[in-house]
Amino acid sequence: MPRLALFDLDDTLISSRDAFIAWIEQVVAEHGVGGDAHAFLEKEHVYWTGSPDDAFRGVVDFFALPADPAELMRDYRHRMVELLVPYPGVTDGLEALRDAGWRIGIVTNGYGDFQNAKIDAVGLRAYVDVVCVSDVEGTWKPEPKIFELASDRAGAPLEGGWMVGDSLGADIAGGNGVGMHTAWLHHGRPLPSALAGDPQPEHIIERTADAFDLILGRP
Repeated sequence: MPRLALFDLDDTLISSRDAFIAWIEQVVAEHGVGGDAHAFLEKEHVYWTGSPDDAFRGVVDFFALPADPAELMRDYRHRMVELLVPYPGVTDGLEALRDAGWRIGIVTNGYGDFQNAKIDAVGLRAYVDVVCVSDVEGTWKPEPKIFELASDRAGAPLEGGWMVGDSLGADIAGGNGVGMHTAWLHHGRPLPSALAGDPQPEHIIERTADAFDLILGRP
């Protein structure tokens, strides 16, 4: 029976945060206004926790831009083809998994049109067997249902599979909850203590490429 490897999308397979920051910096410069894109993301959190509408409305408000949020969203979707890139080693790693007989899925929290547009912008759909977007499926990580849907559609069991992601609360908690091996991409963040109730990953990785070595048992 084939084995299953599931991956988060944003800031696991692709550099979503870097792309969004680069886009904000371009737009702010074009409008001749000041502001710090990093400060916006740290203060507002709308890009990570809200809808796309909330995110772009937040950009307008934070930077006092004379622009329509809907127009900004269309502008970002146009530019993200150039701004979004897979992390180094991602496409080679996905190909290696497929060559080794693994079934591969993307399980992402977000809104269908936007997440699917990102996947297509970087050409990742050709490397995976299944994509589950929370808004489309009506279930969000860490709920077991979205992992079960990915497993059913991929034709591979959750048991013995892997979940790789950068969110302890969504990816690691979700993967742990359905009995998968888990790998947390730390992005320079320390691992919170288990005593505080934070989910604990089975493995901690520095780069997404490290996950493929773990899954394939490469030194």
